[in-house]
Amino acid sequence: MRITLRSDSVEIEGYVNAVGRDSRRLTDEFGYPFNEQIQPGTFANAIRAKQESDTEIQLKLDHERVIGGTGTNLELEEDSIGLHARATVTDPEVIAKARQRKLVGWSFGFVRQDYREEYSSDCRRVIVTDMDLREVTIVDDNAIPAYAGTSIHTRTDGTSEQVLTRTMDNDAIYTVMDEPEPQEETRTEEPAPEPVDYSKYEETIRSLRN
Repeated sequence: MRITLRSDSVEIEGYVNAVGRDSRRLTDEFGYPFNEQIQPGTFANAIRAKQESDTEIQLKLDHERVIGGTGTNLELEEDSIGLHARATVTDPEVIAKARQRKLVGWSFGFVRQDYREEYSSDCRRVIVTDMDLREVTIVDDNAIPAYAGTSIHTRTDGTSEQVLTRTMDNDAIYTVMDEPEPQEETRTEEPAPEPVDYSKYEETIRSLRN
């Protein structure tokens, strides 16, 4: 994950997921362990499906707050390595977290549309072959432990579905292109006191002396 800091924005790019490779050991809703793979081409198909339906893939912070999407500031592409993301973010909270070196990686949220399972002596492997890609998330240091999880989303028809979330291990590399301009301290000049005209007091002073 590469993070480029500018005075008024943050440019973030990197791989959200490596296709064709096992995830770390995950646990399903029944407590059984499994490894997960995203089959090559699955992300590309998911992105194409969103484009054809004119539906945005959201860009979020920690799977919670929307800070953009593919219709504005997020570019997504699957290459030979995996899902690559590039985003330019002007959100003040994200900029602040970047300056504090708190942005650490990527995550994504999806609904499995199709998959197959393989079994070995030590573990089950789930290979995702079709998905509905809902979001790509920038992850800060508070969300690192949440590698795998689910959240319940309510659909427009009133039914609910589970959205799976996956976080990829990342080593964030920060580059500062330009620092914000230092704010000059503004001082309010006190007006100079008006000169005192003592001539009008001369008679009073003479009378007091006499």
